[in-house]
Amino acid sequence: MSQRWSNLLVWAGTIAFIVLVSKAAWAGNPVNGTSLTNLVVLALPVAGIIAMSATGLVVVYTTTGVFNFAQGAIGMFLAYVDWELTVAHGLPQAVALPLVVLVIAPLLGIGLDRAIMRHLQGKQLVVQLMVTVGLLFAFVGLANMIWNQNNAHSMPQLFAGKGFHIGDVLLTWHRFITIMVAVALAIGLRILLVRTRIGIAMRAVVDNRDLAALEGARSSVLSSFAWALGCSVAALAGILIAPETADMSTTTLTFLILTAFAAAVVGRLRSLPLTYLGAIILALATQWMASFLRFSDRWTNVPDALPTIMLFIVLLLLPRAEVQFARIGQIRRVERVSSVRDTAIGLAAFVAFMAILTLFLSSSDPTNTNRLALGMCTALLALSLVPLTGWAGQVSLAPLAFAGIGAVAYTRLGGAHGSVWAVFLAALVTIPVGALFAFPAMRLQGLYLALATLAFAAMVEEVFYTQPFAVGPGERPVARLHLLGIDFSSPKSFLILVTVVFGLCGVGVVALRRSPFGRRLVALRDSEAASVTVGVNILETKLAVFALSAGIAGFAGAFYAMSFGTLNNAQGFQMIAGLPVVLALVIGGVGFVAGALFAGVFGFVTLFVQDNWHISLWIALFYLAPGLAVLGIIQNPSGAVVPIGEGFARLLPWRKDAKQEYEEMTAAAAEPEVGELGLERPFAESDVLLVDRELGISNDVPRPVAAARSS
Repeated sequence: MSQRWSNLLVWAGTIAFIVLVSKAAWAGNPVNGTSLTNLVVLALPVAGIIAMSATGLVVVYTTTGVFNFAQGAIGMFLAYVDWELTVAHGLPQAVALPLVVLVIAPLLGIGLDRAIMRHLQGKQLVVQLMVTVGLLFAFVGLANMIWNQNNAHSMPQLFAGKGFHIGDVLLTWHRFITIMVAVALAIGLRILLVRTRIGIAMRAVVDNRDLAALEGARSSVLSSFAWALGCSVAALAGILIAPETADMSTTTLTFLILTAFAAAVVGRLRSLPLTYLGAIILALATQWMASFLRFSDRWTNVPDALPTIMLFIVLLLLPRAEVQFARIGQIRRVERVSSVRDTAIGLAAFVAFMAILTLFLSSSDPTNTNRLALGMCTALLALSLVPLTGWAGQVSLAPLAFAGIGAVAYTRLGGAHGSVWAVFLAALVTIPVGALFAFPAMRLQGLYLALATLAFAAMVEEVFYTQPFAVGPGERPVARLHLLGIDFSSPKSFLILVTVVFGLCGVGVVALRRSPFGRRLVALRDSEAASVTVGVNILETKLAVFALSAGIAGFAGAFYAMSFGTLNNAQGFQMIAGLPVVLALVIGGVGFVAGALFAGVFGFVTLFVQDNWHISLWIALFYLAPGLAVLGIIQNPSGAVVPIGEGFARLLPWRKDAKQEYEEMTAAAAEPEVGELGLERPFAESDVLLVDRELGISNDVPRPVAAARSS
């Protein structure tokens, strides 16, 4: 189907959906000039806030190439700084607002750029996204540590809520200023990015950093300026939206940015005018639902899901992505693929360790046992992303959405009685749902695909769980397995069961990686164009890997449900709870089974520290842990398990290759370099081979000629 006809089909389906929903949920309020005027007046301040939030995203992405998930968290943190200056210390807003927006925010942006953001150039998309997600949680944690959320925080509106009437609506001066600031910001940034030399240079650096440098562009200075500007816009949006919230909740202020994603995507993350158009459309739609529609029962959360529904529809309307080529000069470290035997031995040892550990766990207080079981469920869930994101390069931010669907399927298809068949049915139910994502994945790639999965996760949370056929408003009991006459209802036996299941799935995943299908997935990640030329069917491959990932996630969801004991629509499967799982997997190693195990251990340690360590130092480290993890990702984007595995492998008796490699590296490090201690190391043939690889010289060239070229 052509792009034109597919877009027409999406548009027709969207319009039909709007008409049917409006007819079914019509509240009966009259539609006239007065009501429409009130709608517009109420919508414009909302549009201004959405536009400012989306503008920060667009400016940073346009000028640095990094999509900043932490934009809302930065705005939240700086809004609290403004609250500290004005409410807590009595500084006039006329002094505090310029101080925060024009001084503190730019300094924060420059610091983030120098410490973190400029090191993301050339990194994988999932690494870039998870670094900003780590910053998001770090800013939220830091704000919770500094400003006690048990105390009320509120920001007064500018001019004490006074204003003027338009129709039947009081438009406060605060909201009027919000509208005017949004308009002025749009005009000013448009002029900056299109009509000034620095703006053109900022956009040129993103397109081609080396070519822009030849024209005199200083990429480091431009990057710092872009992040300073992005943080200033985030601060402005956060300060203006804070008085509109009841208690200045850190999570509320942070995740309001999710609403702006749809507006930013309308502008394709580049066009500010289209971004503002998207903000206006979203604000008008939101106010239309509030004024003229009434949702209840199973559809109560539909208004909350509107931004993500709009985001998903807009993503489907985007042009089909071009086939991806490998980047010239891109260097990817080739990691050793573990053998099935090594993996089986390692996971068997881990199962034995866990079995021994259960002997020392308290039977009267199973809290830590349950935490470990939940950590192993998390490891099993993270394992679902290893083939999809780690090997195939298809970034998914919706692991818990598929796990939630699997949990519901397990509960409804026999999980209330602990049926083992219900576990496999849970996986079978999620497989076709995941396979459907292969079709958007043919049109969307990279960031757009990641945002599509995020929108899907939000829609599942807001709409699916509330349906009576899923969970509904109450709770559903969940029983643990009865398998081969063994009752796994006790915490210790369930922990061993989940560990064994993870071990078996881990061995299967490694065997798949070493198969032709695994090599096709890696080829798909490296270059879709090259994969096509050697006969790889892209659609079939994506269909298979999305189905596989969803099946493993649904399988994990069944064990999640057993771990919880009951299932309700607000428990454990929220969209935002899936981001730490992906973050922990990237920290560990997104392409490795050991990385999934690292994610599970990371989850257990997080729960343990949060519930048991109340020393102020440990609380501070707990809140700052995502930020420290970000630094770890930058230093080792392949994952923490790679250096750990390399250091541990040489101790294994059957890994003679690792021991030999370590001895060679030690000898090379101890060998004096040229000029060191007055000694000179002779020029070896291996040096010529290294130069050959760096310069692309054929190995057929005689060695003296190659050495001459290298000089």
